Amino acid sequence: MIDHVYLIPLVPLIVSIIVLLVGKDGPKSLMPLLSVAAMGFCWLASCNILYAMLTHQLSIPKEPVVQRWDWFTVGDVPFQLGTFMDGPAVFMLFVVTTVSFLVHIYSLGYMHDDPRFKRFFAYIGFFTSAMLGLVTSSSLLIVFACWELMGVSSYLLIGFWFEKPGPAYASKKAFITTKLGDLGFYLGMLLLFQAVGTFDIEFIAKQVHVIQPGVATAIGLLLLLGAVGKSAQVPLFIWLPDAMEGPTPVSALIHAATMVAAGIFLVARTFAIYAASSVASDVVAWTGLITALMAATMALVAYDLKRVLAFSTVSQLGFMMMALGCGPDGYTSGLFHLVTHAFFKALLFLGAGSVIHSMHTNDMREMGGLSKQMWQTCVTMGIATLAIIGFPGLSGFFSKEAILAAVYHKSPLMWGLGVFTAALTTFYMCRMFFMTFLGTGRDHHKWLHAHESPTTMTGPLWVLALLAAGAGLFLEHGHTFAHFVSFATPEPALEAAGAHAGPAEHPAFLLYAAMGALALGLGLSWKLYGSGDFRQAESIETALMPAFNLLERRYGFDDFFLLLVRGSDILAQVCFWIDVNIVDRIFVDLWGHVTLVLSDFQNFIDSVFVDGAVDLTGTGTAWAGSGLRALVRGQVQEYLLYIALAFTLFAMIVFGH
Repeated sequence: MIDHVYLIPLVPLIVSIIVLLVGKDGPKSLMPLLSVAAMGFCWLASCNILYAMLTHQLSIPKEPVVQRWDWFTVGDVPFQLGTFMDGPAVFMLFVVTTVSFLVHIYSLGYMHDDPRFKRFFAYIGFFTSAMLGLVTSSSLLIVFACWELMGVSSYLLIGFWFEKPGPAYASKKAFITTKLGDLGFYLGMLLLFQAVGTFDIEFIAKQVHVIQPGVATAIGLLLLLGAVGKSAQVPLFIWLPDAMEGPTPVSALIHAATMVAAGIFLVARTFAIYAASSVASDVVAWTGLITALMAATMALVAYDLKRVLAFSTVSQLGFMMMALGCGPDGYTSGLFHLVTHAFFKALLFLGAGSVIHSMHTNDMREMGGLSKQMWQTCVTMGIATLAIIGFPGLSGFFSKEAILAAVYHKSPLMWGLGVFTAALTTFYMCRMFFMTFLGTGRDHHKWLHAHESPTTMTGPLWVLALLAAGAGLFLEHGHTFAHFVSFATPEPALEAAGAHAGPAEHPAFLLYAAMGALALGLGLSWKLYGSGDFRQAESIETALMPAFNLLERRYGFDDFFLLLVRGSDILAQVCFWIDVNIVDRIFVDLWGHVTLVLSDFQNFIDSVFVDGAVDLTGTGTAWAGSGLRALVRGQVQEYLLYIALAFTLFAMIVFGH
């Protein structure tokens, strides 16, 4: 299958177009089953490739499997299409297809009554195809094309219920905000091409040593700007919480395995650039840390179930970005967390969709006691919650501990802030679980009518729960993940830049500190929310109301960007006023006067010279005629004389030569 890996992004692309154009839309449409079947094919193909790699039937990671086909040539520079399969690509291929396949199945139940049922599956198929193309491509140019296609499809999916003002606004906000980052990606890609003369990812890693350090820093920062937009890092994270306005399956797909993962994967794909620039690596690490910490604090005060998970996604993406800025060990642990996070975050969002589907509300203050009504959703979301907080033995434990260890060797200060952020993660995730499933139903009417979701929705929850619980242990056993996903220093020049190989020794207290943070967050959350009596939590919120208001307003980032938008509107109005009242009056009116003078001059030329020449010709002809008329008196002998003179003159002219 590895030789035909190009079919994995191509099949869902073709099928999504067929689903969109063929048959009628509506709940009774059978076309979505074709989309599910196509994604099932992609999942089986990716499983085949992953199995071949894990059983060493493929030479990955020593020799990536690369295929290239000529595309076009500009001057002497050839451009190629191709696939590039190394360890990270194989794992990401499996993650994306697994999550997308389960989301497709889940959506059969969740979206069944939607009047645009068929169109939804066409959109998520197209969205998944773009992400798969980004993962498998060997050319940064194709990566950018797939990157932009993801932006378009995310706009369609977030605004799927475009008749409502919330989704319509959220889709525009996501599209415009991410485009700010895309500009940086585009400029960085062009600067990289100018430096190494190719877009090929494999060749870029081999030629990175020829790039000047300052240029490498500029390229790294520009590519980071693109990742900041797509992966919702500070300050361009503002679009992601509002993206919850879209259908819940879209939230699971965007937050778990596709769009937000693209920025992390981009930094990993171009990691050689950051290995060659310590400045760019430091910026990556601190950007991730600040994002993780700020998002965690904002999740503390959110009561919308999906928004809590959205802020959690931003925070976890910050952990991954922080790890990628911490050298080769961080590279491996960041990608490890990207894989494990995809499973438990998809499970959390699909579980939240199950709750919302039953309760018809997103507000956790109206929930409670759902463990009695929805035990399958409760158990599976409980597994996901334990995984994300890093409970020992579950997948999040292994990847998060690896990140904190890598961060400690880069900066103890960053490690301390990272541990504090992990404690906040435990607190707000347990708060979410306690408010939703424990205690008694705070809205008794909704609680009575709550019921478990159909099998098409609960089935994917159990599969993801199994992956969220066991994937970390399986990949950690014998350092399996680290063996297949590790950054190989391509040039000796990078060694001097700090890209040393080999894992470092981890002090034992790192684990103790992480477990202490877990216990602290869990204990405090249980004390405030575990009993179902929130009066103590409410009194704390009242006492700290200014801080709570600041967090609810997302530190003013939304206000800042809204101010920029309004400022641009005011600037546009000022320019319009200047154009109408100054430019038009001065330049347009002046040009009108100039045009009038030129018109008068033209009329003068026409009347004096053109018309005068015509009149003079006519008058001269009339005068000549009058003169000749005086010579002619009507006598025949005179006519004969004139003829004889003319004949003689003609003969002299002709025969004289």
